[in-house]
Amino acid sequence: MPTKRSLIAAALLVPPSLALAHGPSRGPNGGQMQDIGTYHGELLAQDGRLTFFLFDVNDRPLSATGATATAIVLAGGRQQTLTFAPRPDGAALVASGEFRAEPSLRVVVQLVPAAGQPRIQARYAPVEAAR
Repeated sequence: MPTKRSLIAAALLVPPSLALAHGPSRGPNGGQMQDIGTYHGELLAQDGRLTFFLFDVNDRPLSATGATATAIVLAGGRQQTLTFAPRPDGAALVASGEFRAEPSLRVVVQLVPAAGQPRIQARYAPVEAAR
């Protein structure tokens, strides 16, 4: 019987373009943009740091103030769960962990946009392979 951890790891390996009808694109900050519930979310990955920007359906930036989120990160054969915190300017959420921003990086962002709203999620492969 599959464990919760193995199911999460398998979900992280599903290419984001197969998981969503609207495939990934690049956002205004250079990160991967995905549909997340009725919003758009942009995930920017740097070594040891994730930055998450939230947009409305028309790609207008939304404040991250009041939002809570976690990231399930699969990197280097290791899984870790990170908690996002709002940036001081409220424009994004940030999380830190032990990982390298490599093309094999997979991240599931679980977001509660505001108190009382349901949790939504999106899968990301935020680092493109060098061409």
